[in-house]
Amino acid sequence: MSADADFDHYVAARWPDLVGGLEDEGVPPDEARLAVAEVLLASRRGWARRVREEQVDVSLWAEVRERAGLAARPGEPAPHGVRPLDPRDAADPWLARAEVLRGARRRRGLRRGVAGMVVAAVLAAGWAWWAAQPRPPEVREEANPLPVNWYAQDELHLADVVVELPDVEAFVADGPDVAVRLSDGELLRVEPDGEVQPLDEAPAELDAPTPAPAFLPPGRYDVRIQSVPLPEGGWAHLIDSSRRDGNRDTLRQSESGRRALVVCPTVSTCEQSLTIPGADGSVRLR
Repeated sequence: MSADADFDHYVAARWPDLVGGLEDEGVPPDEARLAVAEVLLASRRGWARRVREEQVDVSLWAEVRERAGLAARPGEPAPHGVRPLDPRDAADPWLARAEVLRGARRRRGLRRGVAGMVVAAVLAAGWAWWAAQPRPPEVREEANPLPVNWYAQDELHLADVVVELPDVEAFVADGPDVAVRLSDGELLRVEPDGEVQPLDEAPAELDAPTPAPAFLPPGRYDVRIQSVPLPEGGWAHLIDSSRRDGNRDTLRQSESGRRALVVCPTVSTCEQSLTIPGADGSVRLR
């Protein structure tokens, strides 16, 4: 006998007892028939294996009870002779109904799976976008020993904080803030507390600095590197003690370990130079 024929024979013979066994334990008639039909339908494909490897009446009855919400009774076989065979109460309509319900569950599962994949893709894209965003620059509190903003070793020194900001091409005070242009052309605004924001338009001073007045460096081998105006008036001049007038190559190629700042409140009066602590040839004022 083929597996399908054996399955059909079993269903025809045991359907009344499986349904009746549930009804005798208080399961409503329609729920009992649907529970039995769903378990039988799920068993159809592997029926030959189940018959070969299991006590079908025991394992099937345990699954039917579980599907109907009844307490488990391990090892108990399906009841026998609890209902007479009634041709008007065949299994086929309920097996067809169970097939429809199983198809609907599969479709819902597929929709949930697709929705889950969409959500996962959206989350992954969001994570990738977030991970690709540049991290905010590190900021540390540190009092500026100089009366002007300055930049060295990828750090911008403001009055009260130091901001890590690599690749700065130029910067200039812009009111209480500092306007910055990076080497890739990006414009930034750095606020006094170190907050960095995009800048739509560069201030004129960033592109066309105010010409500095004449200045005679104090030492024989001192060379002026840069000059910036002071907020309260006057100028600050950055000097390098290892440079000679004929050796003005580029700012970052200085061999000096001594960069100093000279503050000149007026064109004719200057204060004593201030050596910049730990400064190397990369120090800049703009």
